[in-house]
Amino acid sequence: MHGNGLPHRIDMTRLGEGEHSWSGALVDCPLPRMDALRAHVGAVSATLTLVLDRGRPRLYGECAGTVTLVCERCLAPVAVDAAGSFDLVVVDRIEEADGYGADQPVVVAAKGQLDIAALVEDELILALPVIPTHDNTDCDGGQRQFGPAGEAAPARDNPFQALESLKRDGSGEVH
Repeated sequence: MHGNGLPHRIDMTRLGEGEHSWSGALVDCPLPRMDALRAHVGAVSATLTLVLDRGRPRLYGECAGTVTLVCERCLAPVAVDAAGSFDLVVVDRIEEADGYGADQPVVVAAKGQLDIAALVEDELILALPVIPTHDNTDCDGGQRQFGPAGEAAPARDNPFQALESLKRDGSGEVH
């Protein structure tokens, strides 16, 4: 086990063969794609295991964190628990990924530099809901009524009433 926290980057060229593990929080690390989503990321924890042997290096582990997004119904902040697990083959160039099937995900570690922050950010983004909303009934779902509080909503005509008159012929029968 290495260190108390997660490094932002791992230099694989400085590690010997065997299994190397890290566990802890990702601290003070910019996550630019989360910023582009206007998401605020709270504490992120992860466990990683990197296996270096004569074959292709493998990285597996899991991560979890709380991400604050904007609710699509009420536009208020909503906290979402995001968690992901991964089992990846480490390649030096993206072209090397062509040698693996579509069912084997890869991560690129150019010149032996494995970007842990980007990997964790990817996993968190994949775990986010497509449409973030509150789970509780306090979220109004966009059913707002404009006007003074407590005032009844104005009565509206049924738009399909006009269509019903088209269905009747001159004798009054419905078709």
